[in-house]
Amino acid sequence: MGAALTPREPQSTARSLSTVDHCRTSSSNPLTSTASGAAAVTVRPQGDYALAATLGCGQTFRFRQTDSGFLGACGDLVMHINPHKEWLSIRFVADGGDISRVTDFLDLAHDVREPAHESLLFLCSRFPQHARRLRSVFAYSRGVHLLRQPILETLIGYLFSVQSTVGLVGRRLETLARLFPSNCRTVAGTALYTFPSVEQLRTLTEDAVAGLRLGYRSTWFLEMLKSLPDEVTLQALGELCPGERQDYFRQFAGVGPKVAACIDLFAYGNDRAFPIDVWVERGLRHVLGMSPAEIKALRRNPADILGPHCGLFGEYLFRYERDMNGVEGAPPVTGDELTLARRSSDTSC
Repeated sequence: MGAALTPREPQSTARSLSTVDHCRTSSSNPLTSTASGAAAVTVRPQGDYALAATLGCGQTFRFRQTDSGFLGACGDLVMHINPHKEWLSIRFVADGGDISRVTDFLDLAHDVREPAHESLLFLCSRFPQHARRLRSVFAYSRGVHLLRQPILETLIGYLFSVQSTVGLVGRRLETLARLFPSNCRTVAGTALYTFPSVEQLRTLTEDAVAGLRLGYRSTWFLEMLKSLPDEVTLQALGELCPGERQDYFRQFAGVGPKVAACIDLFAYGNDRAFPIDVWVERGLRHVLGMSPAEIKALRRNPADILGPHCGLFGEYLFRYERDMNGVEGAPPVTGDELTLARRSSDTSC
């Protein structure tokens, strides 16, 4: 597979993250090393940060909540995050970098209130008859950030996600990672596994893939492994315009418009990408009153209709529709969240 790499136009909506310098670090706890070799740091994110909702809203698949915080892995990063009021105490191992990998992945340097407010204003102006419910959607997910995830795990994770649940995808990805014992890392006394590299994935046999219990997705995955691009090519795809980049990934069997948009949004940081799954489609009908024909038109140019940062709105809409309908496996809607959403519906944009 191949595609001509043509430079993309700069996008004002693209998120630019760099280092922990953009967050506040605790002077009493600067970056240190633990006995296990993991690094430790305490940071305060920019603006609102709803950690549980951000890690649990279906963007990423291999994080779980424990008595002491959140534990998980994504790509070459494994971490334990313990929230305390406005601060996050983080222990991590990043094979491919330092604390900047953590701030990039968690979007710690980005104040999500600004794009959320801009998106809400646009949507309330465009759909004034639905403003009250739109305010509820944004209030319910206040502080939820878009994670910036490693490309390879995002590609394969969302391939596995077709007609599947978040929990099942996570288990399949974890089983895949554990096929490579050399990828084991220890954080907070727990063994976690980084995601396999392209080179490691290319060594998988049909029997190993069968053990993942992917069903019909096994054929897609095996075909993908035959032409899986290397890391350099995957990174270079960031220079394509979004349409070309999504078309590139849609050359793989099993990657349709939704999966390609998920890759564009979560791996390449294009927050004008708007994946539409069953929950988002229901949300478009229930929250915005859209007809099937209007949703079909939206798929072609979502930003033209939903405005700036529509990818962020899409994640908020997904979470709102899924949780309010009580889907099995979704985190419970707390009384505080419901109260906030109801109160917000009585305020102006």
